[in-house]
Amino acid sequence: MKKILTILLVALMAVTMFGCGPEEEPEKSKRQIAEEAGKITIANVVNGTLGDKSFFDSGEEGIVKINADFGDRVYAETIELGYDTSTWQASLDDIFKAGWTIIIAGTYDMKEYVIELIKDYPDQLIWFYDEEWNFDNPDGWQYGPSDNLYAMMFAQNEGSFVVGAMAAMISETKRIAFMGGMDNTVLDDFYVGYAAGAKYVDENMDINVSWMNSFSDVAAGKDTAAGLYAAGYDIVFACGGQAGLGGFDQVITEAEGKWIIGVDGNQGAYFASLGTDEGDKKAARTITSMQKNVNNGFYDAVKKHLDGTLEYGKNAKLGLDGGFVSYSITDTTNALFTADMLAEIDAIVAGIIDGTIEVPTAFGQAEGWFYGEFVPAHDSTKK
Repeated sequence: MKKILTILLVALMAVTMFGCGPEEEPEKSKRQIAEEAGKITIANVVNGTLGDKSFFDSGEEGIVKINADFGDRVYAETIELGYDTSTWQASLDDIFKAGWTIIIAGTYDMKEYVIELIKDYPDQLIWFYDEEWNFDNPDGWQYGPSDNLYAMMFAQNEGSFVVGAMAAMISETKRIAFMGGMDNTVLDDFYVGYAAGAKYVDENMDINVSWMNSFSDVAAGKDTAAGLYAAGYDIVFACGGQAGLGGFDQVITEAEGKWIIGVDGNQGAYFASLGTDEGDKKAARTITSMQKNVNNGFYDAVKKHLDGTLEYGKNAKLGLDGGFVSYSITDTTNALFTADMLAEIDAIVAGIIDGTIEVPTAFGQAEGWFYGEFVPAHDSTKK
């Protein structure tokens, strides 16, 4: 009897220690499954979160369309890093190690991280948007390897020129403003286009620039907009991701005659789609949005990569021609602009595309050019 009990005890211990069968393999990720199916895998790395109703959400629209149209050959996924920059390096290391065919990243804040990772992963295909790269001098600043780096340079100055012209057409005070997230070359490019477009319509326009010093602080956006409206600026171009949404919160508290311009996505249409009283009020104050169609940039890059025509080692300009930047027309736009005004806007767009209207840019300029040429003397945010 003791012998039988001993045998049973040993058997029970064996089951407890080793389980009753072989260990289950960990569940495969969607990337691994796609890779095994022979698909190209793409990671769209967002240095923030979705839900900004503009820049990042536009990119996500592109990812969704890529999966819908090219799903037999491509698997694409968006990875959100959040706004805690202390975690970005470790997260990016993991993403680069994972084995994605292509990694999409962008913006000024991400560039230094990617520059360092390029050294460790020289064969990784990278698509980077919103920053210019040096492809010629390996010993120079911000060098990018020409064999595996594609740079998408959205011509935000072109789209901003158009909405600046629109603002100048309807401003009652002849004082309009721009509020940007952070002072960097891309945001400067938005501003110089906006200012130049306004002055194209009326050279006497008074144009202010202010910085929220954040892309995520909605309260900062609201406070900045409040200060601009209080100072007599009747139209504000809110250009700062989630922080810029604070401008919409503020404009609906202002008296009639105060307006806002959205950015990256069609923010007026978004607010109208909510079906809420607050959303309707915000839509009614949004004269247009300068759409930076990141979705179209991503989609175009995938299409060209698949047919072998994507040019690596190039800062590709993506502007009004091709619909990579544009402006929105909503019910509010149609209520504010006459048919003749809209025809004039169309003529401005055509002139930019055919080169008869030259739009200034903040890229490639000497130090101090932006400040001296475009920022009004009364603006205390620049020294």
